[in-house]
Amino acid sequence: MKSKRKLLIVVMAAAALAGMSATGQAAEWKLIKTIQVPGHPINVVDFSTLDQENGLMYVSDRSNRGVDVFDTNNDTFVRRYGGFRGVWQKPEHSGPNIGIREDDVMWVTDAPSNIKALDIKSGKILDTFDCKGGDARIDGAAFDPKDHVVMGESADSTIPYLCWIDTKSMKIVQNEKWMREATAGLEGSQWDSRTDLIYLALPEVHHGPGAIYALDPKTRQVVKTYRLPPGDNCEAGGISLNKAQDEILVGCDTKDMTDIVSLKDGHVDQTGILGGTDQTAYDSVTNMYFLGSRRGSKGSVLGVIDGRTHKLVAAPETAPKTHAVAVNEHNHHVYLPMESNSKPFDNNPAKGLSCTHGCIGVYAYE
Repeated sequence: MKSKRKLLIVVMAAAALAGMSATGQAAEWKLIKTIQVPGHPINVVDFSTLDQENGLMYVSDRSNRGVDVFDTNNDTFVRRYGGFRGVWQKPEHSGPNIGIREDDVMWVTDAPSNIKALDIKSGKILDTFDCKGGDARIDGAAFDPKDHVVMGESADSTIPYLCWIDTKSMKIVQNEKWMREATAGLEGSQWDSRTDLIYLALPEVHHGPGAIYALDPKTRQVVKTYRLPPGDNCEAGGISLNKAQDEILVGCDTKDMTDIVSLKDGHVDQTGILGGTDQTAYDSVTNMYFLGSRRGSKGSVLGVIDGRTHKLVAAPETAPKTHAVAVNEHNHHVYLPMESNSKPFDNNPAKGLSCTHGCIGVYAYE
């Protein structure tokens, strides 16, 4: 089976270079399916995470005050975990925001200023950890499975800080360590299994260009800083780690900007691609980056960047304000929660596409 999968990947890669699908037809990145979502129209979401071990995707669905679970192996809705705040007075006070699985527990950031531990089988909330940030949400998070640590981001408090939880003892081990230099909050974060470090994006440092911090989850200290160059107006959002090339793609909120940072020497490739990006994703098998670009130079699109060349290879249309994105590294499909709309590209009965109630858009190269 492994040899067959490797052969398929080789065929796909060769076909992509030739601009052809594996079937020999002209290929392109496009919307191939819409997954329907029960309940209220799925108009307000934050992040999506896709578990590569089981193919389950967890979508922070504020419209329905829950975390929606989708099986990306067969593109079906599985269930919804409830008990979260939902849409509040403004996004910074809303939740849920991101869900990350650890065995049979899911860790979910929420508002007001808390992280919830959820039993995946029963859906019961096992505990709620108060991160002491008032009414502001805990936004992004990263999980270190080696040291059993969750790092939650109080990105919207008056002074940003990190909330650290030991997932074995189920206790907060550090909280309210101020990051006064983070003058525009905190954004994407990701754990690196090679170095046992967590990378964290800061949109600004002391009102200047941002940076990527490398933090040791054991000591909770910044051990290295990758600064964006003078004049860089990226306003960093989501990040994606490319281990093979030892680099991090930084999705930029600023129009016409996407940065790629070398972890070897700190060099920043300012690509000038799209911008207006929130979440990003990376397929380590095909070496492709994916951007949820909601207000960049091409409007709302899925940005597809070749990891080898750092060039934009496709930008298919998405629904307005679409910003969350995840990829399945086994079937190479890309998933974006999209708000209810009546646009023809995702509402085509002849192709079985419908997003009038909101949907999960499934994109593929074929």
